[in-house]
Amino acid sequence: MRRITLAVLVCGLVCSNPSLAAQEKQKTEEKSEAKRDMTPLRVQVVIAEYDGEKRLSSLPYTLLVNAENPRGQKAAIRMGLRVPVATSTNQFQYMDVGTNLDGWAGKAEDGRFVLHLGVERSSAYSSSSGQKAALVGGNEVLSTQPVIQSFRSELDVLIRDGQAIETTVATDPVSGRVTKVGVTVNILK
Repeated sequence: MRRITLAVLVCGLVCSNPSLAAQEKQKTEEKSEAKRDMTPLRVQVVIAEYDGEKRLSSLPYTLLVNAENPRGQKAAIRMGLRVPVATSTNQFQYMDVGTNLDGWAGKAEDGRFVLHLGVERSSAYSSSSGQKAALVGGNEVLSTQPVIQSFRSELDVLIRDGQAIETTVATDPVSGRVTKVGVTVNILK
């Protein structure tokens, strides 16, 4: 009786292993098919600042994103510093200034990609640093504390491999400086 019970158990284990292996193989094949559906992209974002026709700065950033259907996972860059701002005689509060980029890509028809991009840039302005005085409502900003300039844009762009687009142009109402955001997408091979 023991031998029959033992034989049935061994047979059950042996018979169940091939089906488990087949299920694991099927899951592995599904995962590899999903990976084949991804298209890795290099997204270059250039944030340029102009004072009239004179370019003051050109800051390039590169994000690597995977375009998938309907959309890939988000990629992000955080680049900046913390600026101390006096809140009272001997107390300071630190403010983040710099650039934040968030992006993801999806596949569209005809080999194009839908690129979602969030751009946030802030910088500190101080009248004591020798910069041109800023005007607010016709009045000059006079302060020993830094003034924080902020730019934010969120957009969806339909773009092809190798294409470069100037996506956003904005003028700061205080300083009159123009910020331009350019985007280039390339498929990684």
